[in-house]
Amino acid sequence: MGSQPLRIIGALNVRESLPSKLKAARMLTGMSTRSVAAKLGRRFPISHATVANYESGRSVPPMDILAALACLYDRPINWFLERGRTLTGVRYRNLKSRVRITDLHRFEADVQRWIDAYVTLEARLKKPLKAIITNFQIPRGSGADDLARLVRRTLLKLKENEPVPSVVEVLERFGIRVMENPTDLRIDGLAAKYEKEYVVVLNPGVSDDRSRLNGAHELAHVLLGDCDKGENESKEAEQSAFEFGSLLLLPNSQLKEAFQGQSMVRLVRFKERFGISLAAMVYRAEKLAFITKSTAKALWIEFARRGWRTQEPGNVRPDRATRFEQLVDEVLANGKMSLKEVADLAGVRPEAIRQRLNFAMGIHGDYNPEDEGANIVKFPD
Repeated sequence: MGSQPLRIIGALNVRESLPSKLKAARMLTGMSTRSVAAKLGRRFPISHATVANYESGRSVPPMDILAALACLYDRPINWFLERGRTLTGVRYRNLKSRVRITDLHRFEADVQRWIDAYVTLEARLKKPLKAIITNFQIPRGSGADDLARLVRRTLLKLKENEPVPSVVEVLERFGIRVMENPTDLRIDGLAAKYEKEYVVVLNPGVSDDRSRLNGAHELAHVLLGDCDKGENESKEAEQSAFEFGSLLLLPNSQLKEAFQGQSMVRLVRFKERFGISLAAMVYRAEKLAFITKSTAKALWIEFARRGWRTQEPGNVRPDRATRFEQLVDEVLANGKMSLKEVADLAGVRPEAIRQRLNFAMGIHGDYNPEDEGANIVKFPD
């Protein structure tokens, strides 16, 4: 029996989402189109150009070839056939020049599948993330500092000396889905548009104070409309996002007070209270002339001498993004879905779901991959 072309499933034309999923799945494996063609060539004599055409939407793979690709990419075939939304307007919290473009694409593909799973799980449970802050309008001519004050005072109802309890919760109040995606790449986080909504992804491998600033930084990209623009990132947009984020966490009046008396103990106290790094405080204090350039230089030298450029003193409470994992834990504990069913939503193995749950609870280490209920804690009736 010959190869059969893909059919239209209900109202879904698979051409709408299949190409991007094929490319994303391949890039996560690290294989080139030539490698894929070579591996499939044992059963299907196709060229690397044909694989590229599948990924660009110029042609559609027959069902048997799609099944072979799903097996090669270790994905359930249904994942390729489901309608999917794509990330656009991606804005990174780090310099792209430090990360290879292929690694960026693989990271984005990994983020895409977890966001897809998040939204699908919400739909299954009928628990969508609802924005509490709606109809938010930015006054014409407002800068990053004006916007930060508006969010703090008007929307969050915070006084100057009150810290932001959770940046993740602020993002979610704006209806922005937040997820953690561990990576060894020099990526702190990203913000992107997801059809008509927005997502923020944070790297939990960075320090807690840095993670909070990353989240606030990405909120700025969303509010300032950077994710809606087609052009590349600019230094001006990054600077505005940093100014918004740092001012949201620590108002200027409190920053000035932190440097009174020239006490490092005092600075660390403010760091712990407001959840912002010493480095960000010094940078802004110099820019606002709260300290002289010579004082800032002396502090940077002292930070380097003590190893504080990589690991600062002071403890900041973790500000974790775990709503997705909480939903997963709920459906597993209540028996609404199996571990494999949840894994299929993201096109991953069940072990990857266990890892996310364990990491969300701060559990690190080995586990038995054959024990499906290893980290599912059921509450007594």
